[in-house]
Amino acid sequence: MKILVIGSTGRTGKHVLTQGAERGHEITAFARRPELLTDRSALAGVHQGDAHDLDAVRAAVQGQDAVISAVGGSGIARTLITAMREAGVRRVVMTSSRSIPATRPRLPVTLAWLFFRQAYVDLARAEGMLQVSDLDWTIARATMLNDKPPAGRVHIDFEDNATGGAMQLSRADYAMALLDAAEDPDLIGKAMGICGPK
Repeated sequence: MKILVIGSTGRTGKHVLTQGAERGHEITAFARRPELLTDRSALAGVHQGDAHDLDAVRAAVQGQDAVISAVGGSGIARTLITAMREAGVRRVVMTSSRSIPATRPRLPVTLAWLFFRQAYVDLARAEGMLQVSDLDWTIARATMLNDKPPAGRVHIDFEDNATGGAMQLSRADYAMALLDAAEDPDLIGKAMGICGPK
């Protein structure tokens, strides 16, 4: 597939670029600071811009088969939905947090919302915008991310059957799950919880 990666210089986005190219996809990076991309040899293209800038996103989504947004938020969701509709690009995978729908364990969830309330409210708004769009969306809600070596597998569950995996998840494994989601039509219209394997 031709995949545009928003937030491609971030700690998760870099893994999406590398792994996506290794899978044989034509990967295009979108970043505010593309000079941070140390190796562009495997990339199909690079676009500089802010994900809130509609004109920049419009130019980047042209001709793509899918978009993976390694950063979330309502401003980015609004811009992506508009640009993708105009370009006729339907498939989008956006990152979010497993804390958005979580109710247990009560103390950690309460503390997370206490410290990150503004960010979580914005992520919840972004999720809602995607869910009522006519795009082929998947929301990928991660648990606590780290930079440890990948396990090569993840635990995935859904709100109606949140069985829970490990509390921590490597960014490399998260990137793997984002690419898996983009490739899997069965995950269209699903909000998935992604945790580390137990």
